[in-house]
Amino acid sequence: MEYYYLTHYESDTYPFLIRYLNKEGLHTRYLHAPTSHGEYVNGLLAAWRAVAIAEHGTIITYLSSVGVLCWWVSLLRHKKVKIVATNLALKDDSSQRTRLMGFLYRHALRSKRFTLTVTSRKYGQAMQLRLHHSQPFHLLRDYNQYPGYVRAYSDNGKRIFCGGNTQRDWARCLRLAELMPDWIFMLVGYESDSNTSVPKNVKIYRRLSFAYFIQALSQSTFVYLPTKWNCPAGLTVLMHATWNGRVVAVSANDVTEEYVTPDRGIISNDCEQVARQMRSLYANPDCCQSMVAAMQHFLTEECSSEAYCKSMESILT
Repeated sequence: MEYYYLTHYESDTYPFLIRYLNKEGLHTRYLHAPTSHGEYVNGLLAAWRAVAIAEHGTIITYLSSVGVLCWWVSLLRHKKVKIVATNLALKDDSSQRTRLMGFLYRHALRSKRFTLTVTSRKYGQAMQLRLHHSQPFHLLRDYNQYPGYVRAYSDNGKRIFCGGNTQRDWARCLRLAELMPDWIFMLVGYESDSNTSVPKNVKIYRRLSFAYFIQALSQSTFVYLPTKWNCPAGLTVLMHATWNGRVVAVSANDVTEEYVTPDRGIISNDCEQVARQMRSLYANPDCCQSMVAAMQHFLTEECSSEAYCKSMESILT
């Protein structure tokens, strides 16, 4: 059996995974999805090419949406390819795209050749009901993005970082900024609405390279990550914030509640409560240090590369 790891990243995002699988006798190599077209065209091209290469092997996809496209392409091309689509992420909105993806997932899940993983148990249970699937999904925690260093909490002043590529609830970020006018907010990736009023204490950065993104994050004291939908989003930024010694604050949903607990950070959908907790914690650096250390311990124990590899191996075998 041959295994193929399909990713849209140009670099090898999880080199440790490929090394581990090959060491365990599961011959695996990378396939790179095209990135020069729109999201949908890239996904379809990636699926078509991967199925053609894999023949009767197993395709592991970094994005669950590409994984389900691989299954449908294999059906159309009469290829008995197995698919492991990692990190199911299905928005809980009513858009046509979401309804279409739900249809694609439901039908693919009827096949023994299609496997989905989830990044939290509670989210998996919610998706079981939503997709009418009788069996629990495999739990595969997100890799902790360990950068090679661990920084303790430090007071960088009244500065709050909010950033990311997708699914941020920017309205909630702006509301928090209104409630904390004596704090500086850095919003990275924010696309403003011409009718939206931006408080004077908010600095907006449309786009930053990864290095400058991490630098801006590191210059804050708190990292705030509210998300729009009940699905995985913001975990990569959360992990980088943790390793850089920042106190994290997130909105509560089926995913974040399994990563951030009251002893590891702030978790609330109420902006006023978040503001109160941030002010209280900032006045108590010992609590901030304890939260950061607890979050770092969780990532080390639950989301390590070793844990990720062993979980993937159990899914494949």
